[in-house]
Amino acid sequence: MDLISNQIKVALFCGGRGSATIIQELLRWPTIQLTLIVNAYDDGLSTGALRESIVNMLGPSDFRKNLSYLLDPYSEGQYALKSLLELRFPQSINENDIAQIKACIHTEKLATLTEPLCTLFAQVGHELSIRITFFLQAFFNYAEAIDLPFDYRDCSLGNLIFAGAYLEKNNNFNAAAKEMSQLVSSRAKLVNVSQGENRILVGLKEDGELLASEAQIVGPQSRVPIRRIFLVDKPIVFSEWQQLNGKSIDEKESWLTTKEILPQASPEAEKALSEADIILFGPGTQHSSLLPSYRIAQQSLQRAAASVKVLVMNLEPDHDIQALACHDIVNVALSYMGDPSNLNKVITHVFLNKTGSIDKTTLLERKTYKKCAIIQDEFANKFKANIHNGSAVIETMLALWEKAVSSRRKRATLSVFIDIHKRSFALADFYEELLEIDWKHELTQVNLMVNQTPIDALTPTSFVKIQTGQYGGNFPEIGYFYDWLCNEKTDYLILLTGDGKYCFRDVMLAIKLLQQSHFGAVFGSRNQSRLQFQMSLRAAYGEKKILRTFSFLGSFLISTIFALRFGILFSDPLTGFRLFQRSKLTQLAHDIDMKNITTSISLATYLIKNTIEIAELPVNYRTFSGFADPNWRLNRGIKSLFSLFTRHT
Repeated sequence: MDLISNQIKVALFCGGRGSATIIQELLRWPTIQLTLIVNAYDDGLSTGALRESIVNMLGPSDFRKNLSYLLDPYSEGQYALKSLLELRFPQSINENDIAQIKACIHTEKLATLTEPLCTLFAQVGHELSIRITFFLQAFFNYAEAIDLPFDYRDCSLGNLIFAGAYLEKNNNFNAAAKEMSQLVSSRAKLVNVSQGENRILVGLKEDGELLASEAQIVGPQSRVPIRRIFLVDKPIVFSEWQQLNGKSIDEKESWLTTKEILPQASPEAEKALSEADIILFGPGTQHSSLLPSYRIAQQSLQRAAASVKVLVMNLEPDHDIQALACHDIVNVALSYMGDPSNLNKVITHVFLNKTGSIDKTTLLERKTYKKCAIIQDEFANKFKANIHNGSAVIETMLALWEKAVSSRRKRATLSVFIDIHKRSFALADFYEELLEIDWKHELTQVNLMVNQTPIDALTPTSFVKIQTGQYGGNFPEIGYFYDWLCNEKTDYLILLTGDGKYCFRDVMLAIKLLQQSHFGAVFGSRNQSRLQFQMSLRAAYGEKKILRTFSFLGSFLISTIFALRFGILFSDPLTGFRLFQRSKLTQLAHDIDMKNITTSISLATYLIKNTIEIAELPVNYRTFSGFADPNWRLNRGIKSLFSLFTRHT
């Protein structure tokens, strides 16, 4: 895990369709940095036609499909791009139709295209339409120059765009994949498992039958299991294969082995696997989409230090695995990963759906199989047939990862600064709550700083150290924040200031939020409960309706001005609950200038201008009649308002 960004790095092996819901769920988690690892050895339909027409080109189909999953469905431009990538020419398309499309593309008169192309090009936006047009021009120029006419019937437009990018990148498939990925607005990366070597995927069945292409491997076939797959550099010559008639299965396997030249793993795939916190082996067509990728990346998989490596089992049998049970699929996967006995723990867990027609008998009876933990649950979508429930898969995966790392995670330390406006009689209640909360699962030490209040009645423990401070002014917490940032070493700081009572249990919620996100600070909002907000004003100001109204309007005025000046809206900018994480603020310790940081508002302004993200969390807060100080509140509010107009660097 990246300790600076709190990003969980996930590498997912996938094909074109099987992992769609899993990918979509992974993209919903802002803390996940996702890399999709795909192979490009498919050769069916228009993909096969492209590979035959363009020398040494690999199959773009699975890349195109995965790019469409990474697109933002809430952006009109990205949604239009998805539609363009997935659009197929009809079977009825003729030479005149293609000639008209070519003419519009070559002259860049996109508004004259027939529908739906005209509308889709308009919706993707000017910049993207120029790049897509450029790639299509490259492909059409190539297609016109070759001797054999290209068959556009049922051809994917996305494949043609990818082919154009491949030609423009000097026949470099991985460079083309990177170029295509730049069309997509996504945090995720899509990488080729290999370095782009042109290979043909073939298979040998246990009865000696040859599956001479990827299309045959994924298509209808006998129930006889596939013995092994090979990545050969040239198509198998049928007459040569016929000469093996009557030979044993071992002899046929040896002959195919001599034809194989295994591709090398790409640097991008190796990097993703070496840095991954979690490796997912997604569901899909095993012998075309997944097993070839495992074979190419087997050395990286054996070295990978990821805490969790999950194989998500298919829900139903495919043509290529119709005779295989779930434990057979695990065996085959381990074999192609180069670790048949799982000595290197290349797979740590197998996710197995409780229902479905695929044979689960052996695994259902066991908690482990070849050192893999068998996790049985409802991993299927209840409303769509043969579709995984992405949420169930990812939540279970993250729970396993959290359990795996929690035992190794260094527990943190916390500094607590309390200023309750010199009201020592409330301190005992604060301290009692602090001791009652079970901090020890997350923290090793709590340093309590009580400002300008006697601490004689408080008894330190081995877990809680107590000090008293003499920080003055209307905003004493600012001075302590500077001392903590520059001179102390604890991982977190919570500032609790004001004339009311916050709950310590909210501190733990805020710490967990920082641990699982990119935020550097959490501010507690007292205003997100309408009842709590009104009761606190009533307790603070009693029957002083003018002051109560002024305070009510003032808080919203400060929120509005803050939003207009800095582009972020806080519901409670005057909160006295502020938590900070040191690892996100390290650089500030060297550069901070406290001259203009005099209020909590100016501190928030400084953090924002230094790109520290601040989250807001609803917190519990109570004020008590006779405890609150209206004049103190008013004074802090006015100073905070004026500090909004102070310049910060």
